[in-house]
Amino acid sequence: MTLFAFYLAVVVLGILSMGFQMLGSRLLSPHFGSAIDVWACLISTFLAAFSIGSMLGGWISNLAPHARRRGQWACAVAAVAALALTALWGRALVSAIEIGVASSGLAVLLSCVALFFVPVTALSTFSPQCVQFLAARGMPPGKASGLVYGVSTLGNIAGVMLTTFVLISHFRVSTLLYLWLAVAVVCLAALVWLLRPLSTAP
Repeated sequence: MTLFAFYLAVVVLGILSMGFQMLGSRLLSPHFGSAIDVWACLISTFLAAFSIGSMLGGWISNLAPHARRRGQWACAVAAVAALALTALWGRALVSAIEIGVASSGLAVLLSCVALFFVPVTALSTFSPQCVQFLAARGMPPGKASGLVYGVSTLGNIAGVMLTTFVLISHFRVSTLLYLWLAVAVVCLAALVWLLRPLSTAP
């Protein structure tokens, strides 16, 4: 049951990350369009967040148990707070940047960084810790890494397809941002609970 909940959380984490990119494109589109330069800024921001989040998560996973728990809670709170910021004031923030920055390219990049970098970075910190979760239970590290990132990538695919072809077609982007926030709260709370030290796990 614990492993089922773990893999489900990993899949949902993947859905949240890449589905958020699709929502991000819709959030930016009324202000900047959907040309290739917008997508370049959006994709680059997400890749930078994935990279830094993975490195930060790897560092957190090697901390002492109590410090690791504090790091996990800090990342979970940061992700939820940043998603809430995007849901509540995302459009207003993009509008302010569009008006205040003369260069449209710079305005797009600043909008992407302001709205998406922190939540995606915080979400990405949990992937290396999920690898450690399996490795600490006896799975070879290479197999654990391949399994976590493979399952997470399936979640990424599901997030892109579900968001693009189902959710965006039937719901407003503002509604979906609140949905993302609610799902993130549940998923991250579950992950923090699952990733607790072995000494307190059943």
